[in-house]
Amino acid sequence: MTRLFYVYILLLGISAFSQEKASYIIDADNVDLSAALLLLEEQYQVKFSYLDAILTQKKVSFRTTKDTTIEEVIGRLEKQTQLKFEITGNNFITVRTYSKKDTHSICGYIFDENNEPLEKIRVFVKASRTNITTDEKGYFESTEVPFNTPVLISAPGFRQKVINSSEFIRQDCNTIYLIHAIETLDEVIIQEYLTKGITQDKRVINIDLKDIEILPGLTEPDILQSIQQTPGVNSPFETASGIYVRGSAPNQNLVLWNGIKTYHQGHFFGMLSAFNPYVVKEVDFSKSGVSAKYGDRISGIIDIKTEDKVAERFSGGAGFNMINADAVIHTPIIKDKVSLQVSGRRSYTDVFETFTYKQFADRVFQNTTIAETVELNDAKNDFFYADYNANLIAKISEADKIEANAIYSKNDLDFKRSDTSMSFNDNLVTENEGYNISWKHQWNPNLGMKASSYFTSYLLNYEFITRDSGNITETESKKNSVKELGAALDFSYNISDYQKLLGGYQYANNKIRYAFVTTTPTYELILDQDNRSLNTHSIYGEYKYEIPNSFYLSAGLRFNNYSELEKSFVEPRIFLQKNLSKFWEINATAEYRSQAVSQIRESIVSDLSLENQVWTLANKEQFPIITSYQFTLGSSFKKNKWYFDVDGYYKQIDDITSLTAGFINPIDNTYHNGESTVYGIDVFLKKHFNNYKTWVSYSYINTTNKFDDINNNESFPGNWNIEHTIKWSHFYKINNFQFSLGWLWHTGKAFTNVDGVDESGELVVLDFGEINGNNLPIYHRLDFSAIYDFKLKSTSPINYRLGLSILNLYDRENLLNREFRTTNSLDNRFINDDITSLGITPNLSFRILW
Repeated sequence: MTRLFYVYILLLGISAFSQEKASYIIDADNVDLSAALLLLEEQYQVKFSYLDAILTQKKVSFRTTKDTTIEEVIGRLEKQTQLKFEITGNNFITVRTYSKKDTHSICGYIFDENNEPLEKIRVFVKASRTNITTDEKGYFESTEVPFNTPVLISAPGFRQKVINSSEFIRQDCNTIYLIHAIETLDEVIIQEYLTKGITQDKRVINIDLKDIEILPGLTEPDILQSIQQTPGVNSPFETASGIYVRGSAPNQNLVLWNGIKTYHQGHFFGMLSAFNPYVVKEVDFSKSGVSAKYGDRISGIIDIKTEDKVAERFSGGAGFNMINADAVIHTPIIKDKVSLQVSGRRSYTDVFETFTYKQFADRVFQNTTIAETVELNDAKNDFFYADYNANLIAKISEADKIEANAIYSKNDLDFKRSDTSMSFNDNLVTENEGYNISWKHQWNPNLGMKASSYFTSYLLNYEFITRDSGNITETESKKNSVKELGAALDFSYNISDYQKLLGGYQYANNKIRYAFVTTTPTYELILDQDNRSLNTHSIYGEYKYEIPNSFYLSAGLRFNNYSELEKSFVEPRIFLQKNLSKFWEINATAEYRSQAVSQIRESIVSDLSLENQVWTLANKEQFPIITSYQFTLGSSFKKNKWYFDVDGYYKQIDDITSLTAGFINPIDNTYHNGESTVYGIDVFLKKHFNNYKTWVSYSYINTTNKFDDINNNESFPGNWNIEHTIKWSHFYKINNFQFSLGWLWHTGKAFTNVDGVDESGELVVLDFGEINGNNLPIYHRLDFSAIYDFKLKSTSPINYRLGLSILNLYDRENLLNREFRTTNSLDNRFINDDITSLGITPNLSFRILW
């Protein structure tokens, strides 16, 4: 009787009496759920089981006809009540709250701010670790989705959105809008810097090696030579690894390979990069205003990263040029979980010498014993280089990823000459290897962590062996080794859409040894040696704030403690950028940095004069920690495919020495402490016309050094100071062809002239003029490149590429360096060490990619 009474009362509240609604059996409008269930029991002859407490204050609205199924009704009730209606048997339905083990369907439409549907957007269900992508209408759907789990919606260029799966129950299909991320500001300022694949974001130049277009003089995308195309970067000796960033030496650059510090970046004595470009995914290059997470160097940052995504299919490539051949593969091991990337590259110069190799060899070996005309017979020079890489990527879960990396490179030179009784052997080997393992964990959409460790090792081993009738009579050796073990723990936290915090701890243990030794059967003479170790502890923090299209601030602080030296440094870093309009922005940076490792120049072992730089650690006596504070002020303007950029800078480098500055002192061979002051300006202009683009840059740089007790304590030009530099490049693309032409012009570097030579006594005495008071002649060179991409069949997955490059197209002979010295042997002679440039040098390449 009680149940019939409730039905009667409910029917009085239902507007089912009009002629228009007569076809509905039940027409409920905002009625109590408990009463609605009684009506449904009468219509469908079912029984609902529930706890009264869960139905409290639940209101529902629905209509039924004679064709409406009970499944359709309870589906609507689930969306309105957030309760689970479960058919448990014949004519029995249980009503309860949802639990984590329950699943349901979700669907939705994703649009941007302009109400345009977004296709191929990734929708990730965290609990089930499943991915969904939207169709051309922006629609997605999924069944069996766990209740109360985060659903992450992300797309490049948009802010990530997180929605709880329970919200999808309340309505038929959600309409979701994504907002463009802050990074759209960078697209407004500049989408392309030099050419496609090279972009600039807040003064960080990013090179995408998989998308880069051809650059002048390159048939393949060389990492270090691509960096040299940018303003403010010089290579006075035409080497790939000799990167002089705004007046600083190459050893003052921090070069990282997947977080591994590298101490040797060149093949063929610096002429070629030691990094295989077909393994690299991208490179970040900073000249100034660097993040607080980077330490241990005072100049440029070159951060090289390989592929970090698990391979979906087997891919790779193989090819050769006129000096070396290489192969790369990237293969899945466990689908969507683990993949492996490996590569190998080796020169074949010890087997076959091409014209390209001979041109490089003439440039490298000039003024060495290899290039001298000697009366000894059987002169033979065996030289090769090789490098290998391995990269293991394991996606443990959607929130966890592990990477393990390894890199190894070697250069091996063995030069022999002999006659019937005497033989001489120059053997020079350099090796660089590194290993890294890292774990990335995403605690939630806003908080991420990375733990990593690495080991890196560099070895330089040179021996000059003299034999008489087969017996070793003397060995002059030079050895330099670097072993570094490091670890880091980094965090990133998104405070809001506009604010972010970075921070972490870094540790490094560095051991460096060098020795110059002469050995005979009767004695051993140690000319110089050192063996040191240093532990460095660093803590850093950085705050970033960005308002899209308006303002950007990065403020960081780094603390370095050098344990054995009992020295600590607090290093502030700041970067500011303000948009004055849609097309125009200004920026400024200020930073302070320190460096405990450096290279010293030596020439005391032999006349081979190759790899004559050795690494050393700072100490309390001769080599202090180098410090530098730097400031920049710049502006950029972009409109109608024009791009203009100007950047002025000032650097003060303290506690350098006459040897770490690369300066051969004509007065004495003792150590002198000093400082270096650098200021200059970089100007860049680019114009894009459909398939053709051209860009030109001008750099002015003024570097002066001052050392105690040298030049009357007055400043003088730096050794590698090149005051004026112009780089003018062109690019044109038609169909599958790419062409590039580049002209480089700069003033000559400084050198110290000799006013007189006194050969009257037993020793030759040189009378030097003003220190670095002269300049070499003007340098200029024209380089050309062309590549052609093709397929044998239009449907084939295999691509082919042919490349041609010509360095120094009009065969200009440039003077790169001039030094005067005397030999170290008893046969004391005057030597004029003029180094001339590379002559006209063509190169061909061929590559297969799949």
